[in-house]
Amino acid sequence: MTRSNLHITLSNGEEIICVADSTSAPEQGYIVEEILTPLLALSNSKRELSLIKKHCTMDERRANASYRYYINLKTKTVTLFEEIYNYRTDRFKKGKDLTERYTSYLETLNNGNHEKGK
Repeated sequence: MTRSNLHITLSNGEEIICVADSTSAPEQGYIVEEILTPLLALSNSKRELSLIKKHCTMDERRANASYRYYINLKTKTVTLFEEIYNYRTDRFKKGKDLTERYTSYLETLNNGNHEKGK
């Protein structure tokens, strides 16, 4: 299981941090199909928060997280980075930009949906 620290800006501008404890590598599908795509489809901060609480541990970050997602529900954008935790300094650091992995998975989904419709 891969964990991710999520930095989310709700559609009302409120910023939250939480942990997705479920499989969160984009190509494994769960986080994209069960969390990100439904979140991006909403434009109601109460419904967004309800969905987030269903899938995430609120107000936490995990040192053993593999990824850091920035999710902006005002602009409908998602970026993905490696998550680096320095045990010596007790600090989190954004690592390499991995957003391409997320966008590639989205393209695969879109192509699959397109082909099913034919």
